[in-house]
Amino acid sequence: MKQFTYFSIVSLLLLLASLAGNAQTTYSFTYDASGNRLSRIIPLKSASIANKDTLPNKQKTFEDLIGNRPVKIYPNPTKGLLKVEIPFTEEASATIKVFSVQGALVKDLTVNDVFTEIDLSYQPAGMYILRIGIGELTSEWKIIKD
Repeated sequence: MKQFTYFSIVSLLLLLASLAGNAQTTYSFTYDASGNRLSRIIPLKSASIANKDTLPNKQKTFEDLIGNRPVKIYPNPTKGLLKVEIPFTEEASATIKVFSVQGALVKDLTVNDVFTEIDLSYQPAGMYILRIGIGELTSEWKIIKD
C-alpha cells in the first residue's frame, strides 16, 4: 500500500510539473490597415525585471530594446494606469497599440514624449498585448490588468 501511495504522489507531481511548463504558450496578432487579422503565431519577446527593489512600492519594471532604444514598462501587472518610457522619441514618433487577447484593438497612440501613460482602468481584468513600434522595429509585451 505504501508503494502505491508513493507512486501516486510522484506521478501527480510529475503531471503538475509538465502542465506548468506548458502554461507559457503565447500568441500575437498582426493586422492590416483595415483591421483584418493577418497572422497570430508570432512569439512574444521576453522581458527582464530591472531594479525592482529600488522602485517605489516595489513596482515591477520590464525593460527591452527596440533597436538601440531601451524601453521600460511598469507596473505590470497594473490596476489600470500603465506607464511606458521610450527615450529619445523626440527624434522619431513611436506607435503604441494595445490589443485584447481576442485581437480587438483597445488603444492606438502615436507618441513623441519620453513618458506615456496608458489608461486601461475602464477595461476588464485580464491579459492584453502591448505593441510598441519605432520606425520598422516593433516589440510586443504581455500586460496583465488586475
